[in-house]
Amino acid sequence: MSKPSDPTNPKPGDLHIDASALTVIDLIPEQIPRLSKLREGYESALDSLASLSPQAATRAGIHPEEIARAVTLAAEIKSLDVFSPAADKLAELMRETRLDRGHQLAGILTEAAAQARRRADRDPNGASILAPLEELLEFQYGPAAKASVTRGKTKAKDTTEQPKPAGV
Repeated sequence: MSKPSDPTNPKPGDLHIDASALTVIDLIPEQIPRLSKLREGYESALDSLASLSPQAATRAGIHPEEIARAVTLAAEIKSLDVFSPAADKLAELMRETRLDRGHQLAGILTEAAAQARRRADRDPNGASILAPLEELLEFQYGPAAKASVTRGKTKAKDTTEQPKPAGV
């Protein structure tokens, strides 16, 4: 693996990202559809606005403070754009690692439950082997047992229903 980049200027795949210089906000989902979308190519429009002299801005009715704010917002967007690919990749790596760890743990739990059952089947005092593992066994085999009961109820219901005569 290559040497990690500067955490304040991260690259996708970096595991350390320092975004402390950014001011971030957390919107609620209902707010997002109401936001105006900034189109691609805004930079030339911003350059046009930023290049106005104070006199030209005043004649156009545009406050110089708004022009300064627009320039600041564009700089913040550029900073966010630097972090987004690295943050997206880090989130992807974390999700995939979580899935992998869950897969490995599920395998260990499955094998442990199966091994304990095999040993208990061969041991004359098998209940003493299974007793301390009751929660593991319920976790591992409980859903299958519930599904079996449901299938049995469905099958019993199907056999008790009388078929309707044709044309009725």
